[in-house]
Amino acid sequence: MRQFRHLRPKVSLNKTSFFIIGSSLVTAIIFIRLFQLQIMAHAHYQEVATREQHGYLKLPAQRGEIIIKDSHSEEEFALATNTTLNLLFADPAIIKDPLYIRDKVAPLIFDIEEERATDNERLQKLSRNLPAETTEEEKAKILTPLSDEELKNKFNQEFLTKISERQRPKIILANNLEPAKINEIKALGLGGVEIIDDDVNVYPPQLSSTTLAAEKLAPIVEIPQKKLASILKGENRYVILKKKLDPEISKEIEKMIAEDPADMMTGLGMKEEYFRFYPEGSLAANIVGYVNNENLGQYGIESTFNTQLMGVAGELQTKKDSIGRQITVGESTLQAAVDGSDIVLTIDRSVQLTLEKILEEDTKAFRADSGQAIIMNPKTGAIIAMAHYPTFDPNVYGDVFKKVEVSLTPDEIKNLFPTKDEGVYQFYTNAVTLDFYLVFEQRDENDNTHYYRYDNLRGPEVYHNKIVSWPYEPGSVFKPIAMSAAIDDGDVTPNTTFNDAGPIGVDFNKYSQEFDFEIKNSTNKYWGLIDMKTVLAKSLNTGMTFVAKKMGPALFYSYLKKYGFLDRTDIEFDSEITGKIEYYDGTTEFWTESELATHAFGQGLTVTMVQLASAYCAIANGGVLMQPYVIDEIRQDNGIITKTEPREVRRVISEETSEKIKSMLIYVIENGEGKKGSVPGHYVGGKTGTSQTYKHGRALSGVGTTLGTFAGYGPIDDPQFVVLIKYDHPRSSEWGSSTAAETFSKLGTYLFEYYNIAPDKE
Repeated sequence: MRQFRHLRPKVSLNKTSFFIIGSSLVTAIIFIRLFQLQIMAHAHYQEVATREQHGYLKLPAQRGEIIIKDSHSEEEFALATNTTLNLLFADPAIIKDPLYIRDKVAPLIFDIEEERATDNERLQKLSRNLPAETTEEEKAKILTPLSDEELKNKFNQEFLTKISERQRPKIILANNLEPAKINEIKALGLGGVEIIDDDVNVYPPQLSSTTLAAEKLAPIVEIPQKKLASILKGENRYVILKKKLDPEISKEIEKMIAEDPADMMTGLGMKEEYFRFYPEGSLAANIVGYVNNENLGQYGIESTFNTQLMGVAGELQTKKDSIGRQITVGESTLQAAVDGSDIVLTIDRSVQLTLEKILEEDTKAFRADSGQAIIMNPKTGAIIAMAHYPTFDPNVYGDVFKKVEVSLTPDEIKNLFPTKDEGVYQFYTNAVTLDFYLVFEQRDENDNTHYYRYDNLRGPEVYHNKIVSWPYEPGSVFKPIAMSAAIDDGDVTPNTTFNDAGPIGVDFNKYSQEFDFEIKNSTNKYWGLIDMKTVLAKSLNTGMTFVAKKMGPALFYSYLKKYGFLDRTDIEFDSEITGKIEYYDGTTEFWTESELATHAFGQGLTVTMVQLASAYCAIANGGVLMQPYVIDEIRQDNGIITKTEPREVRRVISEETSEKIKSMLIYVIENGEGKKGSVPGHYVGGKTGTSQTYKHGRALSGVGTTLGTFAGYGPIDDPQFVVLIKYDHPRSSEWGSSTAAETFSKLGTYLFEYYNIAPDKE
């Protein structure tokens, strides 16, 4: 019997069926792709289309101005503004003879002082980035400045390279790519492509095929292949050779280009650009700082507020036709540049001018290395003036590196003291007092040796705002701080008596049964039974040792903290640092008896001038520490103005204590060591200070070895100003009472007249 299997009917797939199925699949693929393009990747392709169909023009932002006022007239003056100067550029693709142009142009635009300044910036950056474990020997090797000959050769080589390279050596193709894309690029194994810190760097000269590289990279970096191929060619059509050309040099180069029958200067051009200009020259330069050739602020307000001053560049976007030409009608988008904010300082122009004039005169008269002074409003903490001498002109900031040749005898040459930098020596004009300046050894083309020094004797040191960034040992000007703490705590009063019978032993040694140290008065004179007013008036170290012992280290340390000496003041300078005072907690950390005593008369600790001036403001204003500030207001491009309001930090001493200390400081001026700080017709309060310097751990003495300081304020009943003055190594006298005090007298006389304050003294 036959058995039959159940069989499925055959399906007939004819052409129509194939067409339907194929069409469905294609439709599905197209739908999915459209979904990806129109929905998932909409933003990306819109950006690509915009990039291809539109042209861009960067619109530079104007750097904001730095402004000061005259408090009487309220007239404003720009310390920093902008001006137009020529920028020199080149198109390497059409330069015929790079060597010819280098030999003609490089000598005209080479500026040795500017190159020294640039090299100094290089060393500053290196210094900041050195590992903590770097040895002094390694630092000396790494931080060695280039010689003038090396700087000249480097400049000439870089100039020649710039105008010779028709192809850019390096292109940064993409920044901060995600890991997946980085791995895709690495997998391609393309020569001439390198990944560094998530950035794609391409080296056009090393590419075997720009077309192949563009084909592989385009979908990953999301740049159209045709455009990417053009980018990867690395054509170098515009290089900057020099910014801020001196007008006379501009004319000379223009003349060379015009009188060039053989077209050997083809490829050079100039255009006007905005550059930083300082109309007041060196006025308040250490407050302002300067802007370098890269348009970056260096030092001062230019550095601290660089971002706010720079603003944000704008952009003009216009339609382009199919072959890349700009369409002059139709859609265009303007994103306006946001100019940098203007910054108005609290500095009074008239006071600043006078302070700088007097400080320069007296620094020279006292034959000091340098001088600094600050004037503050004790009620608000506003900085009225802040000056340094020597200083610099921000318009020609490189001039601080200008050197002059010096003639040295054979014996003087033998006694040159080598520094850690090769070819740089210390030349001591007085080896006992450590008076020296740097000498630079250089050899000419005939191998003859020449010696040079900085024209200003200080070199790039003058860039620094020492008032906020160079701590120093204040000496006796610190005594009122310690005295106010003891009075405020009730340990002494102005009338408390002390028997000044001679040196006071401190740090008793139980093994030798003797004191390790003796505290002596600076003049080695002792006055018998005296009160605390006399201790300050005669500036007695023994008396302050008595006060310190009464007070004790824990209390003294707490007042130093309240006065702000343990922290930065947060004044608006990014270079501010704080002084050094040994930590004290009374358990694991403590002071010796000698440390307690010496701290009370300003030795064995360091402070900055702005910290000390702020403390004197607290004494003068009734006992409140005010936040010091130098920015009056910031004016944004959109019209918003941010005004700085005075801010109380904390109460330090009571009003009663403040009045007692103020009376004692008047007594110092009228009857004590501060007589040369007196102001005709007016009562003022003040205190002198003379701090020692050291050699091999031993204190030096005599003219040229000390730092002379004076702090004072006035008028007595309603203080309008606090002044702090310091001279470094004056040689006319070793005492602050005979140097800085005299400067205060001159400034006080001017300030009473300027503020139209009536006399209160016959």
